[in-house]
Amino acid sequence: MSNSLSASIRRQIIEFDPGLPDSLSISQFCKELGISRPSYYKVKERFVAEGNKALNPHSRAPKTDRRIYSDQTKTTVLRIRKRLAKDGWDNGPLSIWFESLDTQEFGELRPSVATIGRILAEAGATKRNPRKRPRKSWLRFARSHPMEMWQIDGLEYRLFDQDATKAMIYQLIDDGSRFDVGTRCFEQMENAQDAMETLKAAFAEYGVPQQLLSDNGGAFNLSRQGLVNQTEIFLASVGCEAITGRFSHPQTQGKNERSHNTLTRFLDAHAPHNLAELSTLLEQYRNHYNHRRRHQALKVGHTYLTPAQAWEAGDHRGSDGVAIDIARIQAKAQSYLDKALAVKADLVPEGVVDDGLQVLGRTKVENYTGSPSVLTDQRDDVIQIRRTNPQIYFRGRVFKVPAHLIGEYQLVLSKDAYTLYSTVDGEQSLSFPLPVRLHSSARLVPLWQVYGARIRDPKPAWTQKRIEYEDIYYSSDVAVS
Repeated sequence: MSNSLSASIRRQIIEFDPGLPDSLSISQFCKELGISRPSYYKVKERFVAEGNKALNPHSRAPKTDRRIYSDQTKTTVLRIRKRLAKDGWDNGPLSIWFESLDTQEFGELRPSVATIGRILAEAGATKRNPRKRPRKSWLRFARSHPMEMWQIDGLEYRLFDQDATKAMIYQLIDDGSRFDVGTRCFEQMENAQDAMETLKAAFAEYGVPQQLLSDNGGAFNLSRQGLVNQTEIFLASVGCEAITGRFSHPQTQGKNERSHNTLTRFLDAHAPHNLAELSTLLEQYRNHYNHRRRHQALKVGHTYLTPAQAWEAGDHRGSDGVAIDIARIQAKAQSYLDKALAVKADLVPEGVVDDGLQVLGRTKVENYTGSPSVLTDQRDDVIQIRRTNPQIYFRGRVFKVPAHLIGEYQLVLSKDAYTLYSTVDGEQSLSFPLPVRLHSSARLVPLWQVYGARIRDPKPAWTQKRIEYEDIYYSSDVAVS
């Protein structure tokens, strides 16, 4: 009670003297102020011991800022995070905590997820984004049982060979359990034949689901464009209904889109140079993802399940195997087409001839004379880094460079290095060794992610990012001077 007393009441208690003539008794005084006798005596005692400090309550903060973790715990947290990042896996506080369950690196005194988060924050190892939507506001949509619906999507991936060759990966996951039922890779870009081969292999191993969700790509489903393709006919023959999300709405396939990030990060960490290496890595990824990596969307009570655990625990509700009538699929496609034409007719003014009729995202363009935008290498000896888009192009990749390098440069391309010299003073301004080494398959990457990249007059922030990146991914290599 004494800690909640106001400063004015405390002042009255300090100034009250029960020994004066005609003074109230202590009990009467406390009754008038609405306080208890123990509170009265506590304030009096504090005033005798501390003087006017008694006018303010004691702080309720802990007397010592006690930490529940040692320097060794901090070192272990950062070591686990670095290892997970280098292996291409998620490395946030919860992922580190999961990893410690398997490796027992903390022993019996394992820190909490919140403590791990504080350690990472103090070490500057986390990316803060206060505008990011809080997880508690998310609405999750998932089927209740395995085999009710699968999701499929294609992912273009650049290999780490000299030409940055493209490969196509088809990711196929179960919607309810997040179980990866058949991720595979192919040499050709997205097409119906490879998509069907991926599906057939998964069906042979796990059975046929009730539905297959995809985007509106030509390899998967053309119903919203008023057509029926080979994949839809194949799915109908085995009793699986092909469904799609809306045009330009990838959130419908959000589980698959998110899994692309996890897969790409893993592959980038291991840098496959050919299709055989990529295929081997996909098998390793599926094994770890399904059987070891706990999925943060699969929480049961206080436990997080792996996709394999959720797959085994669920009641499988696959297709009954009855083929779907092709006429039904064609009628569905025709209804989409009729609706699109009706909407278009309302938008086009009467009497206006619209040769570029847009039907659900496909536009017919007549007499187009422009040239398509194609990413090409800069082959000339003189390189321009422009203010509107400070970047350079080399062998199918785009490298973002700092804005202070805007200008004209002489390119010197040798067997071992790519180097730019300023045409103003002749000084070396940018260089990196060849062949290009990256831990990312993205087409557009910042230059500080390129192994051995150096620039003229780098800003401290650029240098710090390069050092941290090399420490994680190239720490086993000899530093490039």
